[in-house]
Amino acid sequence: MGAATIRDMQTGPDVLRSTAWDRTFHAHGSGADAPERLTPLLTGGTCERKHALDYLYGSILHQGTVYPATVPAALFVAGILDRPELDDLARDSISEAMGAAPSPLRQSLLGFLTDVADSAAAFAASTDATPVARAPLSEDERVRLIDAVLADDADDEAWSEGGVETLMDEAADDLRAAAPALNEAVRPFLTCHDPLTRIRAVEAAAATARLGGLALDLSGAADMAETRDEGAVIVLALGECGGDTTEFLTHADPAIRACAALAPSQRDNPVATGELVAALAGPAEADAWFTTRPAFFPARVRFTLVRTLAERSTPEDAARLLPVLRALAPLTSVLTAAEDAGPLLALAFPPRDGDEKPPVRARNLEELTGVQRDYLRVLADSDGFWHDRIANFRVVLARLGLPGEREEVRALLGG
Repeated sequence: MGAATIRDMQTGPDVLRSTAWDRTFHAHGSGADAPERLTPLLTGGTCERKHALDYLYGSILHQGTVYPATVPAALFVAGILDRPELDDLARDSISEAMGAAPSPLRQSLLGFLTDVADSAAAFAASTDATPVARAPLSEDERVRLIDAVLADDADDEAWSEGGVETLMDEAADDLRAAAPALNEAVRPFLTCHDPLTRIRAVEAAAATARLGGLALDLSGAADMAETRDEGAVIVLALGECGGDTTEFLTHADPAIRACAALAPSQRDNPVATGELVAALAGPAEADAWFTTRPAFFPARVRFTLVRTLAERSTPEDAARLLPVLRALAPLTSVLTAAEDAGPLLALAFPPRDGDEKPPVRARNLEELTGVQRDYLRVLADSDGFWHDRIANFRVVLARLGLPGEREEVRALLGG
């Protein structure tokens, strides 16, 4: 184990007592404040619990980053999931700002474990892809680095030392080692009487299984699934864990078919690709599929469908996907233009020789293909791409060598 000094993968309140928190750190410094900040999840009132949830996301898992303090915090959360106090309603500041209704605290904590597992897996994947392997830290070097990070006068230089990245690697490795314990704590809630708790448990079970390379068994949840939301989450979890979702591609429900099509195992299946195209023929309907949107979709459902479809396509598919852009255009707004159109435009306007480094050369009328002109006509004819624009869509256009103003697009098309 790394600096977190977890003994025998203890979970729950024992972790608060046995962990050397003052030898861990999170986004804002020493983890020594963790016991005081986390105890209100069990003993505090509504306001204190909200602050504890904010602490989990603001310090322990700040912006999706795992730290040495993340490991014992996750084990503490896993060990209290069965406490009756967690039936009480709670919400964090982000949910409150978005106008979300309070939900049982247990659901929020299951969501936290999902986010921890996903973040640790993503961090591990990014470091595994790095060709330069880091040597393990000696105990003396580990102590020196932690002391530097925790010093009262710690500055950016202390945090930017290469060895600190190794401490973060160790935290991700520790979370991988903790995955079986986290998964075991989540499993009882796959058959909870409350449907939304079952949904969050399925997501947490899948995330911890992926992190630890564990076999995924959602049979209990599948037996109890009552709604489209539950069925979709189960199919998505199966796909994310490497399962074969082919049987669901012929399901009567278009949402289930689309979720099956999103599985990585379906990447080269033309039937699955066809389901994504079919779903995007009615993007507004796809956005409204779920009462409780699965965590797999971080924002509007159509964004994930568009991105996945584009990732599985080539520039030769641009003509076939033009109707998708036309279906999306009426829904597009200042806030969604980059997500709605960006992936499809990148297919229609692939890099040319010399486009490898910015600035990208502006395109001219003579070099445009008929398909590219059709794509530009959709942009030029749709108010949503241009009304009160924000910078991110303009950046998308610039990277493709396209003009950032509507009249310039019309001029490029020859009027």
